[in-house]
Amino acid sequence: MNSAASGEENLVTYKRDGYVGVITLNRPGKLNALNLAVWDAVSRAVAAADEDPEARVVLLKGAGKSFCAGLDLSPDNELMPLLVGQATASQKARLFREIKKIQDTHTSLERLSKPTIAVIQGHCLGGGLELVVCCDIRLCSQEAVFALPEAKLAIITDVGGLQRLPRIVGAGHAREISFRGHRFDAEYAGSINLVNHVYPDEETLDAKAVEMAEEIAGNAPMAVQGAKDVFLYNEEVPLDQALDYNAARSCMIIPSEDISEAVSAYLQKREAKFKGA
Repeated sequence: MNSAASGEENLVTYKRDGYVGVITLNRPGKLNALNLAVWDAVSRAVAAADEDPEARVVLLKGAGKSFCAGLDLSPDNELMPLLVGQATASQKARLFREIKKIQDTHTSLERLSKPTIAVIQGHCLGGGLELVVCCDIRLCSQEAVFALPEAKLAIITDVGGLQRLPRIVGAGHAREISFRGHRFDAEYAGSINLVNHVYPDEETLDAKAVEMAEEIAGNAPMAVQGAKDVFLYNEEVPLDQALDYNAARSCMIIPSEDISEAVSAYLQKREAKFKGA
């Protein structure tokens, strides 16, 4: 077991069990609401996971009964003075810088070299939803509730949700979720492909998330990470360039010890043991 604390008072933690890393939002008393300190801690936890040579897949979780209730609206959040009252030009400039920094944190999660699985229970609102759409796979329990409520708070969703959500659920559903600001349930989230699977309770959710993570971790890590790299590249370039990169990226890991092991395991009718070499 490997572990590292990230941020003030362990606001976000990173731990690893075997080949599975776990990033946990750790403010259960605040429903893991987000402020600048939490976002900074998320950034450090993502870096720790990315740099961990033994991690092959990473779970993103929230401690307690909710994944994340979104933006912390309490006076403790340093962003609040920038959102209310009479803002000066310098305050607006600072807000812009803070938003860009938070955007970079979300992008670092999206581009984490290992596959990521969001494990969602309870609330998944605002910035919390913007975090999970950075993950490769999203799982939730039946009681999970989702929303981008920013329109009801007189602000614009601004740390990546408006860019990433349409790629997942389509333009029409993304616009409805943003414009209405309404809460919707796990069944609807599943019907629009926001989540891959809905499980009946949190216990089953946790067990299935670990099961999936271990299955992915059991595959050849260079192949899995290479596939993720190609998926990310696909979103930035035309098809012909994406296909060229796909071919080149494939050649980067051929030949390898893992390919030899895969062939041997197949012929011997046994499970392959991949080293990432």
